[in-house]
Amino acid sequence: MSSNTLTLTLPPQFLSLCATHGVEPETVIRGFIADLCHLRTAEYHTNGSDERNLADDYYQRVGYAHWRETEEAEVGGEEEE
Repeated sequence: MSSNTLTLTLPPQFLSLCATHGVEPETVIRGFIADLCHLRTAEYHTNGSDERNLADDYYQRVGYAHWRETEEAEVGGEEEE
């Protein structure tokens, strides 16, 4: 598996949601990635500026952008016993 390939088991709730709306799960995931990364390629199509902003807001709010900072602070801030 290459470093840019991911195998992911999708939960039945997500599959059901996609089926209810008649959209392929891959389309939803690719769309979110495109919105988050502002991509316009053959495989990834952003859904618009509002969607790009909302994807970025989600990413920031969850805290993914700060995980490295948090991990480095925890490692650097450990006290010896």
